[in-house]
Amino acid sequence: MGCFVAPMTEAVVLTAVSKKLNKKSSQNQFVKEVPVLEKMLYGGSALLIVEHVYHGELVFWPPFFTSMMSMEDTQAMIHEILTTGVLMSVLVTLAWVGFVVWKYKLLLKRKKHAVVR
Repeated sequence: MGCFVAPMTEAVVLTAVSKKLNKKSSQNQFVKEVPVLEKMLYGGSALLIVEHVYHGELVFWPPFFTSMMSMEDTQAMIHEILTTGVLMSVLVTLAWVGFVVWKYKLLLKRKKHAVVR
């Protein structure tokens, strides 16, 4: 129903925060890779929006969510956002952290081998 709201919110907040960070001068590998996380979150949210439109859960007229027609459906939608949506956001962020750690270790390994040769 509205599970894409949580990752989209994380992406928007991350974009706003990343504008404040100076990515060019930062030595922090996580800061340098923030655009990758933004793309993952925006892309996943876009695909979920398309899926929700296809299944008729999201429409182009107010209130946009078909689940907001009754109070019971609205409560179910909020529950889905807080459970499924937040879990998806956390899993995508953890996958990104794993990617950054793996990439950093790979770079250290290459630098170590370059120094030895």
